[in-house]
Amino acid sequence: MKTGNKEEAPVAMVVDPTAKNEAQAKTAILNFLTQLKVQKIIYVDDRCSINELKEAYIGKLKAHYDNKPQELDFIDWELAKPVFERGINKAWDDKDDEQRRELFLRILTFENNSEELENSVAPLKLKDILKDKIDLLSPTEWVASKNNITAALTADAKVLFLFDIEFGNVPLPDNRDGRDLAVELLQDTAISNFLYCGIFSHLFNISEEYDKRGEYCRSHGLDKERFYTISKKRFQNSSYLPGLAEGIRNTLLINEVELLKKEASKVLRSSFAKSINEINLLTPDSFNHIIQRSSKEEGVWEMNTLIRISNIITSHKALTSLIPAQRRRRINQSLEKIRQVEKIKTGGETPVDKTQVVSLRTKELYIESNILNQLHYPLSNGDIFKIQDKEYLLLVQPCNVALRSNGIRDRKYNLGFLIELETIKRDVYYQYKKGQLATLDVIEDVLLPAESIKIARFSTFQSISLSPLDLAVFNNDGVSRINLSEAENQSMIIQESWKKRYKFLHKEFLEFSEGIKTYKKIRIAKKDVLKNAVFQGPLFSGYKINNENALSRSGKLIEFSIIRLSHYRSPYSDDLLQKFMQYLSRNAFDHDFSN
Repeated sequence: MKTGNKEEAPVAMVVDPTAKNEAQAKTAILNFLTQLKVQKIIYVDDRCSINELKEAYIGKLKAHYDNKPQELDFIDWELAKPVFERGINKAWDDKDDEQRRELFLRILTFENNSEELENSVAPLKLKDILKDKIDLLSPTEWVASKNNITAALTADAKVLFLFDIEFGNVPLPDNRDGRDLAVELLQDTAISNFLYCGIFSHLFNISEEYDKRGEYCRSHGLDKERFYTISKKRFQNSSYLPGLAEGIRNTLLINEVELLKKEASKVLRSSFAKSINEINLLTPDSFNHIIQRSSKEEGVWEMNTLIRISNIITSHKALTSLIPAQRRRRINQSLEKIRQVEKIKTGGETPVDKTQVVSLRTKELYIESNILNQLHYPLSNGDIFKIQDKEYLLLVQPCNVALRSNGIRDRKYNLGFLIELETIKRDVYYQYKKGQLATLDVIEDVLLPAESIKIARFSTFQSISLSPLDLAVFNNDGVSRINLSEAENQSMIIQESWKKRYKFLHKEFLEFSEGIKTYKKIRIAKKDVLKNAVFQGPLFSGYKINNENALSRSGKLIEFSIIRLSHYRSPYSDDLLQKFMQYLSRNAFDHDFSN
């Protein structure tokens, strides 16, 4: 653009991000309603009736008369009180509904009462934005018009009903609250398929929406497939409409998600039942061969074999049940509807509580200590131990570590590798060079803070005897401990092969304890030169551990600073073992002397 001989730079348009988000949210809400054939929203709240708010408006302004706040400049505070009271009445009566909502909102904003603001913003502002797509009703107006509204419901003209919980300003004569009104709708089988229903309240936080939904469903007998809870605290930000759009998204999604869960549950329930039936139909000889005989020959815990067989049959039955096209079609239709709603941008974001997701992922990655130790799981590749004050992961070929029926490993194998585990900052890990990365691998751990990462340092490996670790199998707390006064293990819950292993361990550690006793009796001045050989010896070669206090005063109990913490499951531990073997077999090259 030119002015005279000067050229002016074009003026950049400034886009108000709040206005942009609200426009996006409004579009999102309208899209949600269209896709799910929801004709409109009906919102029932004691704040919805403008006429019923007049008394609260007058009362608030009268309360501020002595203070005369200049921020509320729509009234002349210098008028005599009788004239002032007539003036505030006239100021209200002269306005239309939209202007009255603005007046009341200005008073609430000035008073800065966060709870009342949370409870009032929605009914005071939503009509201005959603226009004819929303009807605002007071509780008494809802009771009067309910029959006419529900009579018009059809499959192609559904309604999303939102109820506040408390009707404190204008309670119903029979003291019913919003939950009671929702119950009446959802329990009416003639119309329940043509509506969605939600509680819209300031009495719970956004993070509590799901829990409150479950609580209200249980206490009021609500159908959770078409019921959800939306917190008014979504309106705490200056841009509140995106929060509402997210809340409505959740409300509309809930039916399809619950239907998807129901279909998935049908598949699983049927598969589990058929799996149990097929196991029951196995002949005694077949069951004995699979569970007892094959497990004994391979040194596998019989319960692991049973769970393995159950998983094989259940998976087969589940896949078989999905063959009918109609079942897959129902599942795919639910998935499609969910994805259609999820891909719409609302301008807002609902915080996701991943507690259940993280818990399930942790169960996939690890066997936790109470299960591992109280079930006396055999020592396995991927077992994680705390030795002194550091964590280590055991790497050993599964076929080498398995006990055979005689309590001995194949070829009397008794060696494994301990790899030190370390938790570091992610930004430190990302700065590692290629050569450094070749000496370690990442351990999956979803319980760590987002900025941290757990690694196994292959370069710290130590070749060790498995005997000290074997002791942990016999103890409910996973501690490496043995009572030397018990030459045999008489427990009925320990595998037979491990009872036989116990006899070998008892002999080894009895000899170890005798060495300690002899050492303590020696009276020579330079006996410390023998200390390492006595307290470490072949049994603890490679272990970074202090065993000086391992033997009790009575000499009957020996306990080491070793505790089994968890088990890193296959295939993750198998993959780690493979990478460790690659690390051990890496090639060495002469240096490049041309540089």
